[in-house]
Amino acid sequence: MENQKAVYVVFSKTTLRMGKFIRIITGFPYNHAGISLSPEMGKMYSFCRRYKSAPFYGGFVEESPLRFRGKTETAKIMICRVPLSEEDFSAAESRIKTLLENREDYIYNMVSAALFPFGKSVKIEKSFTCAEFVLDFLKKQAKIPELENKNFCSIRNLCEILSPYKIYEGSAEKFLSGAEWGKDTFPKKKTAGFYLSKTAETNAELLKRFIRK
Repeated sequence: MENQKAVYVVFSKTTLRMGKFIRIITGFPYNHAGISLSPEMGKMYSFCRRYKSAPFYGGFVEESPLRFRGKTETAKIMICRVPLSEEDFSAAESRIKTLLENREDYIYNMVSAALFPFGKSVKIEKSFTCAEFVLDFLKKQAKIPELENKNFCSIRNLCEILSPYKIYEGSAEKFLSGAEWGKDTFPKKKTAGFYLSKTAETNAELLKRFIRK
């Protein structure tokens, strides 16, 4: 049904060097995943870097489609539309609201990112990689049977399972017209000291959570 509520899962081939490195390791064309609750993709949500110049300082972020535009290229994306009931969509909105209100508490799971090439992940309190977040979100909000018993899913796995829901694959350019950065901090410039201190602080907190888990 065209008017039925849905969550949109966005897989992307990002233009930054880190994304290119990940694709070399995985041999898969997409290296990032996020979600949106609107078909226009004006706001997307995921776990990734907060600032362009700080690749190891990450957490829960509100992503602008403008992240898809690189210096010389535009990201390729794949979008899957997963229908939701009114009740599940309301729960999805509430969860996003809670994450945004407490975004400083949610950090990127560097431990799982390091184990990712080995097909492993480690659950750490209030910490996810982008793939872990999408998997967890879909298990709780979308209730897709193929994901119910999954504790680990690579982006490749997610793409394969969600392929029946695919509605678009191609350049992200069509979503950039009129797009704004909004609350996305990605392009903002900070000092090298800021990036270093935040990176150290965040990953020290991640280590503490990992030790006490």
